Amino acid sequence: MKVYTEENLLSNRSEEVIALYEKYRSAIINLTDDIEVKPKKWYIAFKKDRRNICDIEIQKVGLKIAVNVKKGTLDDPKKITRDISGLGHLGNGDYELKVSDDKHLEYVISLIKQAIIEG
Repeated sequence: MKVYTEENLLSNRSEEVIALYEKYRSAIINLTDDIEVKPKKWYIAFKKDRRNICDIEIQKVGLKIAVNVKKGTLDDPKKITRDISGLGHLGNGDYELKVSDDKHLEYVISLIKQAIIEG
């Protein structure tokens, strides 16, 4: 059985993408106690109480973040997420967004926090 690591998923990525991941990772694990980071084959899962709250897929020029809340329950007034409930996708949850900088970091973290509250 293969063991996946963050290093595997970050290998061959630019310093900018790695730094961006580190910023989001740090903000997510600082949301609350007991956030568990679980690298998978295609993405990195962030779990609270054994339930995924979000998943981050490392891409060439940024991150794809899946927020694990049910369709119709995410409060996203800036409309930066897209509904992926009817699409096949790698992570968990019904919403995803792509980030290539940390300009909206606090706002994105507020969306992820909703997954903790909903759980």
